[in-house]
Amino acid sequence: MNVFHVTTPKKLARYRATGAILPPVRFWPDETTARRWMRRTGRSVLLTFERPATAYPLPDHRPALWTPDLIHTFELVPEEGA
Repeated sequence: MNVFHVTTPKKLARYRATGAILPPVRFWPDETTARRWMRRTGRSVLLTFERPATAYPLPDHRPALWTPDLIHTFELVPEEGA
């Protein structure tokens, strides 16, 4: 199952330079809630990756989760309508 991570172009450059999304990694279980968070925060980059085995709920942003794992494999999700 794939999950979604919302970020900025600057952080995406750091992920690519380090070869991983560094923990804690926050993510959303579906694209709809991730895109809603993008609009709320003004972030413009949406990534997807395989749901990590270790994941915990974020108490203040449900249904978001977080993981202490490094995420080495991720893909850029195209913009809506692209």
